[in-house]
Amino acid sequence: MIMSMVTETTATRPPLARRIAKVVLAIVLVLMAPTVIAFVVVGPGAAAATLMSIVAAVSGSMRSGWRRAAWVVPLLGVYAFATSMVGYGWGWVVVMGLVGLTAGIGLAYGFLPALLYAGMVPTLVTTVVSTREALFTALFAVLGGILGVITGQRMGMKPEVPGKQNWAGHEALSGALCAGLFVAGTSIAVATGLPHGYWVALTLIVVIPPIVQGDDTRRGRERLIGTVAGLAIVLPISLIPLPQWAVYLIGFALLVPAFAVMKKNYTWYAFFESAAIVMLVSAGSDMVNLDAARIEASVIGVALVAVAVIAVAWGVRHVSATDVPKAAIAP
Repeated sequence: MIMSMVTETTATRPPLARRIAKVVLAIVLVLMAPTVIAFVVVGPGAAAATLMSIVAAVSGSMRSGWRRAAWVVPLLGVYAFATSMVGYGWGWVVVMGLVGLTAGIGLAYGFLPALLYAGMVPTLVTTVVSTREALFTALFAVLGGILGVITGQRMGMKPEVPGKQNWAGHEALSGALCAGLFVAGTSIAVATGLPHGYWVALTLIVVIPPIVQGDDTRRGRERLIGTVAGLAIVLPISLIPLPQWAVYLIGFALLVPAFAVMKKNYTWYAFFESAAIVMLVSAGSDMVNLDAARIEASVIGVALVAVAVIAVAWGVRHVSATDVPKAAIAP
């Protein structure tokens, strides 16, 4: 039932109101309810871990296949626990370096996107808590990942997507490259005290998979336009004094059109998704400063990826995009 509207054909597609109702129900069941439960039982850290684990698992299922994403689920718990213990600092840089290292090693086997998206968890779960809370946060991260994988399977994702077989035997190189990107980006954020520097890591996580899977030109342009427009729409909203619950509600509401157009128009998907994430992350914060911080961090992330692409082009035989499908969604 969950997100089944995504796979419906034009011929059998129900009325618009019914499709929207299905998306709303899916978001409530898959995202809102688990996040609220985690918040009530443990706290905000567990809520963030649950939300990002679900998103990471669905995204990983889309680009790596739901079976490969399932193998990555335990890492969601490990990352949630580790960042809950070290917080936002140099320990976090080490965790993100491990994210890049494992993802790069998995490039040849189709695991890179799923392993990269797992890094969404340590980008937001950076509040230091007790060991007991950290363990519960890790548990909710794993449960969120399982739910995300099931959702990806029900949405019609393929079980597996082939990796870059030409990179077989170069795992150390690709691992070092990805690890270097994350260590460099997060080190800049921590060393300069960049507000909300986790956007650097999130930008790398979002930008790298499309480049690896060969849709960097079109998808990169669409992502850029949609993201900038999504950030821009948040600014007027941020000038309105709203209670925290209202900000969360708007954020979840923006996910409805994001999921509705996910397979139809990537620009609009990036627009709604970017605005939704900023709203969900910024509840109780200064959204104007958060918006500006994301733009700064995104520039750093994109610049680092550009340098990496140039390095690969000059130092390594670049892999043809025809080896890997651009998405794992079944026709």
